Order: sequence, then C-alpha cells, then structure tokens
Amino acid sequence: MLALTACAASGGGGGGKGVGPKATSPGEGQQALKVNVPVPRAFDSTKGWQEALPWVPEDATGRPYAAAPGAGVVALLKKQGRSYILEARDEATGALRFGSKPWQPPKSQEITGKAIEETPGVEAVRQDGREYLAVWAQGTDSGDALNKPQQVVEVDIYPVGTSGATAAPAHVVKVPIGEYSGVARARDGGAGLLISADNGDESVSVDMRTGQLKHYPSTTKLGEPTCGAIGCVTSEVKALTPHGPVLANSVGGFGVPGVWNSSRVVPPGAETHDYAQYKSTAHFAVSGHLIASWTAADNGDDIWAVHNAETGKVEASTRCSATDLSEWDTPSALSMNGRYLLAGPLAFDLTSGKGYCFASSGTSRQIQMLAVDDDGQAYGIAQGDDTAAGASVSVPMSTGHPAPLPHGQQPPFLSLHAVGAFSPSADGPGVLFVFLRRR
Repeated sequence: MLALTACAASGGGGGGKGVGPKATSPGEGQQALKVNVPVPRAFDSTKGWQEALPWVPEDATGRPYAAAPGAGVVALLKKQGRSYILEARDEATGALRFGSKPWQPPKSQEITGKAIEETPGVEAVRQDGREYLAVWAQGTDSGDALNKPQQVVEVDIYPVGTSGATAAPAHVVKVPIGEYSGVARARDGGAGLLISADNGDESVSVDMRTGQLKHYPSTTKLGEPTCGAIGCVTSEVKALTPHGPVLANSVGGFGVPGVWNSSRVVPPGAETHDYAQYKSTAHFAVSGHLIASWTAADNGDDIWAVHNAETGKVEASTRCSATDLSEWDTPSALSMNGRYLLAGPLAFDLTSGKGYCFASSGTSRQIQMLAVDDDGQAYGIAQGDDTAAGASVSVPMSTGHPAPLPHGQQPPFLSLHAVGAFSPSADGPGVLFVFLRRR
C-alpha cells in the first residue's frame, strides 16, 4: 500500500488512444491554486499550483509522482480513459516541460480468475550525472505469434530533458517476472533502475541510458569474509553502484562484491565478535545511502547506521528500538544539499554523523519523518491511537527535539528547491497535490 504522507526495447508500450497534454510555454499551463492549505511558515500558502489525480486508489501500489530536483521537475502520472500520460512540470510554476504519448500498461495479473489491482508508478533516477523518469507497471503482456503471454514489469524511459506534448519514450523494456514471484516493484537503485519482486529469485537493473538489463540471481555471492564459515543462503540487491550491486545476505551481512563488506565497516557500539557481520541487516537505500541495523555490543537497542553505498563508510548512526523497516512502506527523504537523511522514525545528519530516533517508547509516540529542508528543518507525523489523532510535527536537526506544528498546519511530503509538496484531503476520489513556494 502506498502512503503519500505517512511517508522514486522489446515490444511496444506506447499504445492506447487519446489526446496528450497541450504544449505550454514557461509560466503557462499550471493548475491554478484553488485550495488554502495551512502550512509551516517556510512556505507561502498563496503562491503555488495544484494537481488532482482522481484515478489513484487508496491502496495504490505504484507511486504516481516523482521529483527530479536537478532539473527542477515534478513528474505526475495522469489517467485518460484506459491510458496513462506522464506529465513533467516545472516544480515552481507547474508549467509543462513535456508530456508523454498515452500509454497502456500490461494487463493486471490474475490469480484464480480475480484480477489484482496493480497500479503503475513513476520513478526519478539519476545515473552518470543525468536524470531520467521511468514509468512502470507490472502485468501480463499480450505475447505474439511465437511467445506466450508472460508476467512482466514494463518500463518506459524518458530523459528529463525530453520535449514535446506527446513525446515517445527513449526506451521501452519488458522485464520478465516469474509466475509465482508476487508483487514486483521498481525503484531508483542509485546507479540505474532496480526491479525486484516479493518472492522472486532475482533482481534486475535497467540502464537508463541504453535500456539494457542486468540480472542478479538470488544465488549471487558476496564473498569472503561475509560468506565464509557460515555460508550464504541467498542474497538480495539493495542498491546499485558504479562498482556493482549492494548485496544483502539472507543470513546477515552486506556489501559490494570485491569492493567492501559489512565486516569492515562496523558502526560504533555494534557487536564485533566472531560472526558479528551476520548480525547486521541492510534494509534499503536512499539516493546512494544504505540504511542498516546492527546488534548492539551491550545487547541493548540496535545500532542503526547510514552507510555510503559505494564505499560502505559509516556516515551517521544512532541507537533505536525501531523494528524492521519495509523498503516499500517506509517514507524516506534526502535534503536537496545531501546533508540530512530521513527514514521512517530515523533522522541523520550526514555531516556531523549524528542520528536521532523517534520510535515509540513508554512515554512518546512514534514519529514518521517525511521531509527535510537544507537548513535542517524536518517535518513528520506523530502516530495517533484511540486516545489522540496523529499530529504534524517539526524537528530541527540541530537539536532533534520535536514540537507540534500549530493546529491545522500540514507537513510537506516533499521538500524541493523552490517548493514544498503537500497532500490535503481531496474533494472527491484520488489524491490532491499542492506545491507551495518557499518564502
């Protein structure tokens, strides 16, 4: 299930009928700001633009938006009949940078005759210094005269500098997914698009420049010493780097084969005795930074650390009672300047090495962190219960002391160079996104 604020060629993929968005010049085409959203004082509630996506169901599996901050672009996936259209808009004004031709995703997979509602998504990927947008969906392709229909993840790739109102993708790729692999996902891997499935036996990377695929079977070994005396049962790719994939072993331990492994990058306070590397777990990556948990040497709360995905270097750490963080449902964010990183109830300053834990305790509610500005002002939501509703909070990263936002104010779910993105209640089905300028 997608949480917006409790919170990335063979065959043809551009079919479908309909008229694409009209081309607009800078300053034109933005959706007028019609709602008044109470927001933190860093943002101007009178200046911005909005867009409604009424097609998005409450249990959406794909994320219908992405941000390419280098280009100042927000990408939105809109629906027109049975087809979808990617719109890349200027983050500050809402003006259309480019629109895609209508696209029909592969047919939703069926189990015992009942279609599973898999919704398409869009991811922004930075590779070799360039930004790309990838529209993806899981389903069954149509097959052809020689090939039977099969489960696939179809990906349409657009360089962020694409132009035109009905642009064709630079590449269309189809990644085969095993019949019993379960739900597949696509995400920014750090050096390409990374695709994996819940019960799949491999991960697949997509080169955004060429559209080429690379397969990483779950039997891929990390190598010594992490796969020494105990051995590796299976592995999973957690991130992509120019030097190879970051592999996480099912028995514990992680690293890039032949480059680094977790036994040599132990954070302060973590267990270091024999086989300590097997007591470390890599959870997911955020823009080239790997989130991992380690057993503490004193058997207290785990040590949660941020590792540089390319080198394994520990960038920041903190103790925290947080449990396993799902890579699909855990909101995460990196500030535009790359200094501050958020992941669920965790917040890190990658310059100072400090970390903060906002997990639930005997006296405090858990805070899900959502967005953080370059000056270290972070925002989140304190979880509610039967006695109180969830509350919006702000957290200055200089102190780590959370405080409730004034009543009614909403936290941003994205913090970009020019705007903050908010998602107030939609007047009807779907979701409403509001992009408000910084003061």
